[in-house]
Amino acid sequence: MKRKEKKNNTNPTRIKATLIIFLLVFFLLGVQLFRRMVVQSDFLKVRAESQSLNQVKITPKRGSILDRNGRELAVSADVYKVSLDLVAMEEYCTRYKKTKEDISNKISESLGLENDKVFAMFDKRDGNGRLLRGMPLVGKVEKNKIDKLKDIRKKEKYNFVIIENDSLRVYPNNNFLAHALGIVNLEDEGVFGLEKYYDKELTGVPGIRISEMDKNSYELPYEDAIYTEPINGKDLALTVDENIQYAAEAIADKAMKDNKAKGVTIIVSNPKNGEILAMVNKPDFNPNDPRKGITNNDELQHLWRNKAVNDVFEPGSTFKIVTTSAALEEKLTFVDDSFYCKGFSIINGVRLNCWKPEGHGAQKLIDILENSCNPGFVELGKRLGQEKLNKYIYDFGFGKPLGIDLTGEAAGIIKPADKMTDLDLATIAFGQTDAVSAIQVLAALNTIMNDGIYTTPHFMKEVFSVDKHGEKTKVGEYEEKNQRQVISKSTANEVARMLEETVSKGSGKQAYIEGYGIAGKTGTAEKANIGGKGYSEKKYASFVGAAPYNDPKVSVFIGIDEPEKEYFGGIIASPVAKELFEEIFNQLAIKPEQ
Repeated sequence: MKRKEKKNNTNPTRIKATLIIFLLVFFLLGVQLFRRMVVQSDFLKVRAESQSLNQVKITPKRGSILDRNGRELAVSADVYKVSLDLVAMEEYCTRYKKTKEDISNKISESLGLENDKVFAMFDKRDGNGRLLRGMPLVGKVEKNKIDKLKDIRKKEKYNFVIIENDSLRVYPNNNFLAHALGIVNLEDEGVFGLEKYYDKELTGVPGIRISEMDKNSYELPYEDAIYTEPINGKDLALTVDENIQYAAEAIADKAMKDNKAKGVTIIVSNPKNGEILAMVNKPDFNPNDPRKGITNNDELQHLWRNKAVNDVFEPGSTFKIVTTSAALEEKLTFVDDSFYCKGFSIINGVRLNCWKPEGHGAQKLIDILENSCNPGFVELGKRLGQEKLNKYIYDFGFGKPLGIDLTGEAAGIIKPADKMTDLDLATIAFGQTDAVSAIQVLAALNTIMNDGIYTTPHFMKEVFSVDKHGEKTKVGEYEEKNQRQVISKSTANEVARMLEETVSKGSGKQAYIEGYGIAGKTGTAEKANIGGKGYSEKKYASFVGAAPYNDPKVSVFIGIDEPEKEYFGGIIASPVAKELFEEIFNQLAIKPEQ
């Protein structure tokens, strides 16, 4: 019997198709592996590390601000800030079947916060509607509260609670030197004043700590953390003398109350090098709580303004020191020059009165300065002319920022020579029309008292770096960059001598102290109406002076804004200057000449 051949039912086409599919699958797997292991290697590595590594920014300590003798005026205390990973919180609630209300209760209780406000933060989202990771909850938290939160975080496994170092700016003397020091914001950045001007030096460089975490976001105990130590900010030593500042603060308070004034400004400096020894503006504020009692932003900005530097006013008779210096330097007058005051001057049909209606009669140059005689200075203005007078105005530092190391310095308002009428020339010569700042007036006097050499008023004395052991190294000091000879030494010394007589015999005699050679000039300025048309009944009384006139150690500016009754600078500003000088002489151990 013939055996039948077994029929082969294998379909070659099916085998080929299956083989192709397997090859295609392996090819795709190979492509995917290549993409993951080669093309996306760096990206996936970073992503994996970000999920397993915890990176914490370590805030550097902001540098301290000190007075010239090393006393602390602004320091930073170690505190903490708390943030929440809201995505991780959602996962936590799902995994452990916990409620956000329970979490809110525990967190708010440990930190001493209002529960409703904490709970309201739990649904914060970004612009795309996603829950925030690293949502700031609260900053500036003391250690005792953070310790409570850490205990709860460990016990309840709150891996979504992020605790980082922070710092709190503290001003130990409260309102002391407030306008000059300024404040910092919640991010420890300077907002205004010295805190803002020297923000780069004070801030420092943040550090970082990177550690490996387990799946529950807890640090692995056997892994070494990568730690970069922060570089703390530098310390700033000021020219301010704390004792003189205290005296100026007390005297300014008293002057404001005695005169029921809108405000009082006092500046004390060293006329030879421009160092500011004290600066006071009343009313002031406490930098530890700078918004206390303020209801709107306009009130806040008004209170924070450093009126010694940021505001301008028509200087009145204190400006006559510039006109006198310019006329002497140009040899357009001399010590025994003769003037006559009949109580007024007529310029282009406009009557300009002297403060003494009946006039001063025949006078010498020293007399028109002592008597603060407007007609005498109208004559000096005529002799100088627009161009020459403006040259000295700018040379003395008016009409432009002086370069003091404070934010928001006002340039002042000086009428250009080509737009100055004869009437403008006359009023500018005795202290009206142009507007200047208090610090500019003091800088002009300092120029006269420093043999005619201008120096920039400034606060910074030295800068120190501080290592982790607290050791200090000086890394910088103030450098004068704007020094210039404005008038000759002989002219400056002659004006200084005349200003000493103005105090000992003339309008500033209520500032006189026997044996100290105080040189100075009073001012009584009318305040322009808002809008610039005409003058109001409000006044600004001032005094600027230095001592001893032949070897000056200290200079002062006193400004009393809108006193209620008496307003002449010689009557209300001079006595304040005398009281201040007495305190300063005592503090600096300056003895009277025998």
